[in-house]
Amino acid sequence: MKFPLLPFLLSLSVAVVAQTPSTLEQADSIRLRDIEEIDVLSTARPSRVNLLALPSLSIDAGELSAPSLFTPADALRREAGIALTRDGIWATSVSIRGLSKERILILSDGERVQTATDIAAALSTVDLNSLERIEVIKGAGSVLYGTGAMGGVVNFVSARPAYTEHMMTSGRVGGGFASVNRLWTANAGVQVTDRNWYVGVNGSYRQAQDTRTPAGVIDNSQFEDWSVGVQAGLTYADSQELLLDYQHYEAHDVGLPGGASFPAAARVSYRNVQRNLLSGEYVFHEPGVYLRELRVKAYTQNFIRDVENRVGPKKTILPSSTNIISGARVLTDWALPSDRHRLKAGVEGWLRDAKTVRYNRQEVDEREVLVRREQPVPDATMLDFGAFAQYSWDILPERLTLDAGLRLDYIRTKNDSAFDPVVQFMEINGKPADEPMDVERSLLYAAGLSHEFSYAAHVDLAYRPAWRHRVVLSLSNAYRAASLEERFKYIDQSGMLSVGNPHLKPEQGAFANLFYRFAGDRLRVQADVYANYLFNLITPTLDPAYTTVGGEVTEAWVNTNVDRALFLGAEVEAEYHFLPGLWVAANAGYVRGRDVRAHSFLPQLPPLKGLAEVNYRLRDWFTATLFVDWAARQAAVTEGESITDGYATLNFALQSGRIPLRRLYLQGQLGVDNLLNAEYYNHLNTARGIVRAEPGRNFYVKVQVEW
Repeated sequence: MKFPLLPFLLSLSVAVVAQTPSTLEQADSIRLRDIEEIDVLSTARPSRVNLLALPSLSIDAGELSAPSLFTPADALRREAGIALTRDGIWATSVSIRGLSKERILILSDGERVQTATDIAAALSTVDLNSLERIEVIKGAGSVLYGTGAMGGVVNFVSARPAYTEHMMTSGRVGGGFASVNRLWTANAGVQVTDRNWYVGVNGSYRQAQDTRTPAGVIDNSQFEDWSVGVQAGLTYADSQELLLDYQHYEAHDVGLPGGASFPAAARVSYRNVQRNLLSGEYVFHEPGVYLRELRVKAYTQNFIRDVENRVGPKKTILPSSTNIISGARVLTDWALPSDRHRLKAGVEGWLRDAKTVRYNRQEVDEREVLVRREQPVPDATMLDFGAFAQYSWDILPERLTLDAGLRLDYIRTKNDSAFDPVVQFMEINGKPADEPMDVERSLLYAAGLSHEFSYAAHVDLAYRPAWRHRVVLSLSNAYRAASLEERFKYIDQSGMLSVGNPHLKPEQGAFANLFYRFAGDRLRVQADVYANYLFNLITPTLDPAYTTVGGEVTEAWVNTNVDRALFLGAEVEAEYHFLPGLWVAANAGYVRGRDVRAHSFLPQLPPLKGLAEVNYRLRDWFTATLFVDWAARQAAVTEGESITDGYATLNFALQSGRIPLRRLYLQGQLGVDNLLNAEYYNHLNTARGIVRAEPGRNFYVKVQVEW
């Protein structure tokens, strides 16, 4: 497919809105982003850290309500610099500026969502209907969150009730349907609020069949999931506050239709996925003369994942993992003698405990099954303790500001020995034999203990040469310790072998971002140009003659350190407001990553991609949007990847205003994605081994009632 020139030119055209006050009142659905106004990664309504002008964006609940969004990753894919990668319709993740997986830190209300990293599932376990917004840092966020945040941060912020003067009850109930995979959704929420306390309860349910594409049905792409969440708050003497949060997510029969780790004929699915989060935070408002706020928080979160890989009629592989991550944090906000200076500081620690097991079952006859118990990753823990501070100085008020942040971390990684196999036995008529089989075991990884110290720093200089213009230069240093899976994995799913490396060096990087924004009465434009230089980048490298522990020589993906890696890219976003109810918007993002020493492209690079849209709003009655998603041809591929052609899809959405019905409010949405039923491929999905076309024409409808 030829590169779509017209959408590209439209996306780079100057287009987006900065409105007069009267316009803002009439067009509140317009997406307005102001980088210094975003509360970067808040755990409740107050901002956790907001002294650094990091490249960031925020997507509010209105944008998340489209029923065509299957997972939260779908809600992010239309943003400049963010690309979708997945192992199926449900199991999705994102790439931010060419970096993905372990370098993207996923948070739920500010707390780490950690799962085994070879099959993306973390983003899919968040209920879109329960969110107030999604916050994203594009680039190094290590100074805020330490290891894992080198490539970016995605934080899902749950909607919390607000205190009211007297006791009140409110709620919502809704549902939706999408035709491309027969997706049915239902959600509900109830809030009870008073002057000194509130409780909110929400839940959702979804069920989908196989997804249809212009090239045919994607077999084994079905899913079913449900979730429930509870948020509570209690104030005491108007100076102290207790915040509680509980989340439970569960999915069953989730199909994984492909991937390089699986053989082509295999049928792979999640038998069970669960995520549970429990957190409590105590807030002291104005506890001292100089201490404005003190926040103390503790949390625990677990992630359970059971996979079934039916390799053939007589062979089944059953991997399973349990990840528990618990932590605590203390944040302080200090009042300095001069209003031109601000300071926030804190300490935090967390412990990840990972346990995995894999059963390899081979039928011998109708009565007997040979069972091998294996460990894809040895039992291991990672402990992190860090201290951080952010400082802001208004050098010239309303004109020139200097922001700086520093973080120091201690990281301890500990693992037990791992053997292949752990044990082998015969199962007869469904029951294990009394004694395990005498089999030679090979040592995969010896028990070990490692200690690492790291630091991360950030400094930015924000300058306003004129009232409508703003320029920010941001410089960062970032650090990332290798994850447990990167060090110790031995993924053998009867497909391509994927192997870890316990001798991996930690990644380090220098990041630079130049941001410019113009905000006029009708026109708003913002652009970023960035350069990221990474040392010891950890990436899978194809070894055509890897020797397994059993002595077999085969192809395998082996984690290695790339000595030097350079990422260069740019992003542009624009809106233009013709009339109070008519505006256009566009964005585009481009990144290239190269191994500096080998002079080769890095794997999993998204193509040049963007969005162009036209919006029309008629008073408070409805808003209509016609938009084009497009991507260029991706020929910058590494060994083992295929070139992917560009594409453009046409989409339409119609959303009503809130229609009053006595004491109720009704709101509806309908639309169609991929209106022309174009057949296209997402390069990041294809590179992971999924060579099936993306979803075809999709009609959707959604209705919600509030009171």
